[in-house]
Amino acid sequence: MKTVRLLIVEDDPELQPRLKRIYREVFASHGYSSIIIETACHVDEARDLAKQAASHPFDLVSLDVNLGDAELSGLDVLATFKRFQSAWMVALLTGVETDTTLDAVMGEEKGERIRKQLRREAYQKFSAERLIVVEKPSPSLSSEQADALLRNRVEQIALVYGEVGRLRYIFRPIEVISLERIKTTKELKNKKLPKKFIETTALHWQIRFNCGDIRTLPDKAGFKTLHHLLGLDRSKSLRPEDAIILEPKGDSVIAPPSGKAGIDPVAEYFITRGIPWNEMTQIAQDQLIQVALSHLFKRYCELRELEDEDDLSPDEDDELVKIRKDLGPLEPFAETGYNRLCDNDHAESSISHSEAAQEGMHEAGSGYDKDEGRKGFDSTDAQAFRARMKRVKECLRENGFSAFADHLDGHVSSTGANWSYNPPNGVEWTVF
Repeated sequence: MKTVRLLIVEDDPELQPRLKRIYREVFASHGYSSIIIETACHVDEARDLAKQAASHPFDLVSLDVNLGDAELSGLDVLATFKRFQSAWMVALLTGVETDTTLDAVMGEEKGERIRKQLRREAYQKFSAERLIVVEKPSPSLSSEQADALLRNRVEQIALVYGEVGRLRYIFRPIEVISLERIKTTKELKNKKLPKKFIETTALHWQIRFNCGDIRTLPDKAGFKTLHHLLGLDRSKSLRPEDAIILEPKGDSVIAPPSGKAGIDPVAEYFITRGIPWNEMTQIAQDQLIQVALSHLFKRYCELRELEDEDDLSPDEDDELVKIRKDLGPLEPFAETGYNRLCDNDHAESSISHSEAAQEGMHEAGSGYDKDEGRKGFDSTDAQAFRARMKRVKECLRENGFSAFADHLDGHVSSTGANWSYNPPNGVEWTVF
């Protein structure tokens, strides 16, 4: 389903509803089934909406320049959208370049400056690749002529929006060429020969998430796995065993979290606490895990719900980090229990915290070694996959892509032994 969220900033009380109607009709003709349109009449109102949209940007803003304010214009609104990264594309739909009515609002000197420097100032205040300046129909035209011309202008805007929309989410490899100095022996150095350089290439990654700028990061183990996941069809999934071949040889085998290959981290968790785990029956082990979870699970679910709603206070965030650390290898069981609780809440079920933890106990993680004779033991490949994804998200957060990392936390998931990426509608990645 193609969706679009628009904001129309126009102070003309007659033109605004016409624009709203035409934008809706044109985008519907381009296959958009969900069209949400908001409006603003004044500079202050538009700037407030720009700030509020920082966490949920507008897909397209149709922005007039002359908004009836003697001090501020649509260019100031444009700068606010840039500062808060709250609009993907902006169409300056204005007549100030040919209309002198701006002089009556802002004064002749300022009006003349805006007319002469409109495009230069606009491209300084917003990304040029996502900005289009379109002239309004002349007031001298009849209403029928103005509507027909206005529809053509909006059609032009919709076509440009369709093209630039493909660059909103980027995660693609590029080769970066650089010069590398050839190392010389001590003997050659003494002869003071000219320095020699050779051309080398290195793999880097271009990344943009939502309305941010494109940035480039050097290759990291795990980026190829993520690249493959983002490029998958939504109906497909990726096995950790298949993901191993995507990464460099040096990262093909990663030890389990305990550092001892082949050791069940859950078994080690209890053995290090003096509990004879391996001597217990399957039922006894299940009961022990449930008991271990019980004193933290309820609070874990409360904090996770706040985290999903982006409503954690700093103290609660620290508390959740501590609980995760205390849970150790039992955290996947707690997370699965929480997800099952959420699913059952949606189904209006009365399942309890303890029941959710118990029923979902062996469904966490991403791939189990069936040959071990019992569920709940992650294969080495599955552990390697999770370790890579964790490093990728840490790297993204360290380099200013926290929103992208949070997006991955919410939409990259495992079902059984497979991993899949299921983004919300409107998120289409450019990965090539």
